[in-house]
Amino acid sequence: MKDISSRPVRDGQDLDAAIEHARAALIALLRAPAGDVAAGGDGSGYPKVIAEARALLGALLDHRLAIAVARMDERDLVAVAAARADRNEAIAVNAALLYWLPVDDPAWPEVAMTVGRLSYDRYTDAWPDAEPPDPDDLDAACDLLLRAAHSHDADELTTVYLVLALRDREQLTASPADTNALMTWGERLLSFPGAGGPASLPEVLERQLRNRAESLARVGSWDPWGARPLLLTGTAGTGQMVLDTIRQ
Repeated sequence: MKDISSRPVRDGQDLDAAIEHARAALIALLRAPAGDVAAGGDGSGYPKVIAEARALLGALLDHRLAIAVARMDERDLVAVAAARADRNEAIAVNAALLYWLPVDDPAWPEVAMTVGRLSYDRYTDAWPDAEPPDPDDLDAACDLLLRAAHSHDADELTTVYLVLALRDREQLTASPADTNALMTWGERLLSFPGAGGPASLPEVLERQLRNRAESLARVGSWDPWGARPLLLTGTAGTGQMVLDTIRQ
């Protein structure tokens, strides 16, 4: 499936036609008996063929969605509805592909990051007439982005999505695991050259550090990280913070 990303980038009517063709091909594959698709009629290549069809359709839908978002006029309800439909379909197609892929497949992290990113976009949908946020989308974003980031060198965009998703879920559930992950990936985000991260990130991390220190003081325990400085350096309005974690 590596050749998917090397295909020529399409736009406009060419992109629409490519999506329709990819969608029709996938539907035909899903309806056909396995033996009719595989070379030699034994069905041995059938799952791979479907996976490649899903990968192509998912990539095309994600590309069209990115173009639509960049040009979005939120007053155009038809355009908003079309973008939502593409996002929903892209999530469904890529999630089905992810379900089939082995976790050690080289394509798994990229597909997981795509589903996680799109799920968070749907959870935070700010377009007119949005559905209420679905906690399942937030869980999918956090869990998939975390797994992908641990098994893959996450880029800055993926890290931004992961930090924002963890921040939102931590505020809802106050999970210690999410708090730890938020601290870890918040530091990672602010380590990117010239990256400021979300404007509220330093304040969020400072609050978590203070809460952690108070909790540890109550139980007379050490932070698992030990006493060490936490240096959060950001630009674009975030400034620089140096927070010391000390034994209370």
